[in-house]
Amino acid sequence: MLKLSEKIDLTGYTLVLPAVAVGNVGQLAIDILISSTQMKKIGYVLSSGFIPIIGADPYSTESNDVCTSGDIYYDPDSKIVSIQIRSPPVKRLNKFFNDVKQFVQMEKIEKVIILTSAWAHTRNDAQIHTMPMRYIVSPIIEKNHGKKFKELNWLPLETEKNPFTNTEELSIPGGGFAKKLYDFFITNEIPSAILLVFCSEGDNVPDATGLIKYLSGWINIVVKQTKYPSSWEFLFGNPAPSDIY
Repeated sequence: MLKLSEKIDLTGYTLVLPAVAVGNVGQLAIDILISSTQMKKIGYVLSSGFIPIIGADPYSTESNDVCTSGDIYYDPDSKIVSIQIRSPPVKRLNKFFNDVKQFVQMEKIEKVIILTSAWAHTRNDAQIHTMPMRYIVSPIIEKNHGKKFKELNWLPLETEKNPFTNTEELSIPGGGFAKKLYDFFITNEIPSAILLVFCSEGDNVPDATGLIKYLSGWINIVVKQTKYPSSWEFLFGNPAPSDIY
């Protein structure tokens, strides 16, 4: 269930959410999006598909609010609503997919964009020698925004031959549930897209920053501040104790 804590008209908004994938790039990118646009928290996700967590507000050290494994934010200036997922899935996500579909339809959201990542070592020669970003879009989005994508010199994700069926298919190794959610939206005729970056595990902040810049080339993101979330201060753990030196 996606539950809003207040009634807000989200008609025509763009929903942006991450897939839990290699390097957690999608989630880091959503953190940047929420922080830079100063999105307001308006709800949360109740789902048994993700490990339940609770913690301090990741975007303000002065807040008394808490975060959960799935929270909903929005920015009226950018007309973006975002779902941040903070824990990995632990079971089949059919119920979560249906909850998101119902939320999109009930709130009359215009389109859904899934942010994810893919293993860099799975790239083919053409992908290695070109930009690390790729996109997949539903037919209605291609019809309405295809000209924009060409102007941006965006590259669609290349298909791969399935050795078992001998057919060309789209695959995102390391991309988590992104492709399954996208296929679910296509089946339910929800305008949707996947934006992804090829990367490896490590310091994935540059990958997340690049993915947000990629996204901002398409949709209007009204940036109000440029600092990273306060929760990133110890993104790689606490500093080493001085007494070890």
